[in-house]
Amino acid sequence: MGGNLTISRRQEEASSSSLVVNSEDAAFFSLTDHERHLIDSTWKHLTASYSDVGDSEEELGVLVFMRIFELQPAIRDSFPLFQSLNDREAMRRNVIFRCHGLRFVRAVRSVVDNLDALAVTAVPNLDLLGRKHQGIHGFKADYLLTYETAMEDIWAETLGRKFDKSTCAAWRKVFRLITSSLLGGYERSVDTSAAAAATVDRTTAVTPNDVNGSVACNDSECEFSN
Repeated sequence: MGGNLTISRRQEEASSSSLVVNSEDAAFFSLTDHERHLIDSTWKHLTASYSDVGDSEEELGVLVFMRIFELQPAIRDSFPLFQSLNDREAMRRNVIFRCHGLRFVRAVRSVVDNLDALAVTAVPNLDLLGRKHQGIHGFKADYLLTYETAMEDIWAETLGRKFDKSTCAAWRKVFRLITSSLLGGYERSVDTSAAAAATVDRTTAVTPNDVNGSVACNDSECEFSN
């Protein structure tokens, strides 16, 4: 894989534990040819490591989300369907949990497989996924830092010595691209929803007989409340 983009020095040198997620980071991404080789080779190892238990990518996703919930249990509040999964074995057996982990790892794969065409394929897909998170009750943008840490933990656990300093640095760039792209979509969706709500507040008129709610009117506008 060839080609080279640009990346800010701050993003390149900072660790995932100290960075603040910035949606603009997705526009400042690069990997050297050596880093691309490290990512490609270790990704193949990652996605072959759990073949003995079934779908390796699915298992990898399960491990990442288990780690996410261990690191920050409050994130589970954003996943009502997972509230009854009280231990790792229950999570592992749950079909919906496994499918969610698989979808997440496929999003990672879309980045790895498209390092030469990120703006065409991977980033737009991540942006769309971020937009969908706007409708998830209880989701907070800073949870994305926990996602980064969880991925790094599972990568290190799975790769062992292969996850050396250089490999870790390369993957941190990928982790940051993923979370920044998700955040960008999330923030744009929030902004769009807020603008739409403001427009509705200014333009929507209802009558006292409207069955959906009550009306409080003054001389200049009508305000609708459910």
